[in-house]
Order: sequence, then C-alpha cells, then structure tokens
Amino acid sequence: MVHNLSLVHVLLALGAAATVYLVVRELRGAHVSEWALFAPGTAALFVAAGLFLIQIGAGQPRWAFAAAAAIGLVIGLVRGMMIGVRHDHYQPVVMISRNAKLVFLAVGIGVGVCVVLEIVGAYTSPALEKVRLWAALSAVVCAVAMLARALVLTVKLRQQI
Repeated sequence: MVHNLSLVHVLLALGAAATVYLVVRELRGAHVSEWALFAPGTAALFVAAGLFLIQIGAGQPRWAFAAAAAIGLVIGLVRGMMIGVRHDHYQPVVMISRNAKLVFLAVGIGVGVCVVLEIVGAYTSPALEKVRLWAALSAVVCAVAMLARALVLTVKLRQQI
C-alpha cells in the first residue's frame, strides 16, 4: 500500500473543499446555469478519481468501483427526475425543497468525509485499509450521483426552452 502521499492528500482535500463550496453555492441561488449544475459533481469526480487510483494501486478490485458507479448512476438519475424545473422570463429555475437541499449538502460533505478517512487511514495503522476502500467507494457513488443528477436536470432544462 502506498502511504504518506502528502501532495496527493493535499490535492484531494482541496477537491473536497471545492466540492462543498460549489454545493453551497448552487444551493444558495434559485437561478441556475448548466455550469453550476456540473461544477460540484466535477470536483467530486476529481476526488473520487484520486481515491480510486490510490485503491487500484493498492490492488483493490476494479469491479467494486464499477458497481459503486452503477449505484451512483441510479441514485443520481432518480434524484434528478424528482426535482422540478421551470423557466422564468430570463433564466431557468430549479425548484428544490429544503430537505432535498440538505441531502445534496450532505452528499457534498460526504465527499469531504471520504477524504478525511483516506488521510487518517494513510497516516495511521494499516488496519484501516477497509475503511479507506469504503471511503473510496462512497466517494465514487457520491460523485457519479451528483453528475447524473446534473445531467438529468440539464436535459429537463433544455426540454423546456
């Protein structure tokens, strides 16, 4: 296993911070652009890819990550279909309930927690290898779900134009 990857961990932490920031930024405004829909998922994908590469380098099976991506895809597609979209005269408006906003925020924070678990696991005992694997799998689910949600919302926004 590769230990003490401090530069990689700094990049992952920056990616997680960007994910949380972009989620909060998206949730603040009623008007949304396509860029703003895909930005949090892209940052989360950066984090998930980094965690994926660390785990693949450690010899973990790739099929587990494919299954995690499939689960995230289903969750994101379903979640995106549940969100309403309308247009005012100038910009598209995504109608998200308060509870849905909190769930989306929790997913963004979940990506940050995955990075924290990876960093703690890398600097402590090798007994935390399973925790690091589950953190990487969880980050993949979160990132793919965010991107699938953004894709569905983008399709819905373009259909109403």
